[in-house]
Amino acid sequence: MTDRTAHPDEVSRAHHALRRAIMHGELRAGDPLSQVELARQLGVSRGPLREALRILQREGFVQQESQHRARVTAFSDEDLDELYAMRIGLESLAIGIAVPRMTGEHLRRLDQLLEEMDEKARTGDVEQWECPHEQFHRALVHPSGPRMERELALLSDHATRYRLAFVSWNPLEWQAGTSEQHRTIAEAVKARDANAAAQALAAHLGRTALVVLSMASPTYEPVRVRRALAAACGR
Repeated sequence: MTDRTAHPDEVSRAHHALRRAIMHGELRAGDPLSQVELARQLGVSRGPLREALRILQREGFVQQESQHRARVTAFSDEDLDELYAMRIGLESLAIGIAVPRMTGEHLRRLDQLLEEMDEKARTGDVEQWECPHEQFHRALVHPSGPRMERELALLSDHATRYRLAFVSWNPLEWQAGTSEQHRTIAEAVKARDANAAAQALAAHLGRTALVVLSMASPTYEPVRVRRALAAACGR
């Protein structure tokens, strides 16, 4: 239940700031969270902060240990494997549903976002590149359905957190390596080939998953990811 003293604007501001800090590693996996210190840093009272932490707990970014103690959710090999397997399965399903429903405006939006990613990569602005990249993946599954899109947005944010934490090379080098994959997906969408788009997207997510997993835990065997890929790609 929302704290009666928690002003919605303050809750939203605290939630956004903490979520971004967790995703970008400013608050690291496993770090304890001091409500007193966080409230001071964010300039909010304890009520809005507690509500923001409850939202982050529901989203999976924070683990509550007691009424007054919480910490950033830790990383794990099993969670990373499960996360990407879920994303491969659901996102390839969603793009297959979305493609026949897309309008000309949807297709133009994909081209616009690809151009924005290329432009941000040329300027060297890593954080600005992440914005159209995230929007591109969300545009690929719109309009598959609001519940699917909400779930995929959350899965994508968790995947970004792992990627930013474990991929050791510059994110713009990462962008250069995935640019052709993004264009392949977009071309299949524009050709109205739902099956090809789903398989191209699954393959792209699978490559990303295996790279991140190999860096996070080189000896771990990602059984879930491999099964999700086999199911999505028909082999």
